[in-house]
Amino acid sequence: MKKLLYLALTLLLFSACNKDKKSIEFKKIVNLDLGNLAKENATIRATAVFMNITDEEYHLKDLVLDFTIDGKNVGTIVSKTDKVIQPNSEFSIPIRYSYETNAFKLENHEPASTYAIQLLGDLNVKDKNGQDISTKVKFAETYEYLSNKEERIEKRENRREERKRKREERKKEKQD
Repeated sequence: MKKLLYLALTLLLFSACNKDKKSIEFKKIVNLDLGNLAKENATIRATAVFMNITDEEYHLKDLVLDFTIDGKNVGTIVSKTDKVIQPNSEFSIPIRYSYETNAFKLENHEPASTYAIQLLGDLNVKDKNGQDISTKVKFAETYEYLSNKEERIEKRENRREERKRKREERKKEKQD
């Protein structure tokens, strides 16, 4: 009876410690740009960054993301790339999708200054045995849209600050 209880306790311990092992994990989306929202059509550009946390090599199948702006469905992004994912490495997938801006923008109005962006979906890969593995992608961000004029003003201010910083550095070098 003690052996049976000991065996049951051991099995319970092993099953409790056995977690779902993750293979690939989503890290972040970088360089997000919604394009020119003042036009009827715009193109979202971004880069999705993932990490392969195993010692296995995978083959990328596709990245499927539902794209919403301010809670309104804009479309489904499908990115298919023939890519080999190396073990224990970080990798990225470019995202590019053309969409109509009238899905979320009011007609005959200028674009808003901020938008709530949401990208939800799955990254699908195949392992060496051909088994499909899927990783959830969840990304939400407040995107600040700048018109072309606002972007030019911001770039001009950044260049002024950079020139001022360089002048100050040269002054310090001359003083030393």
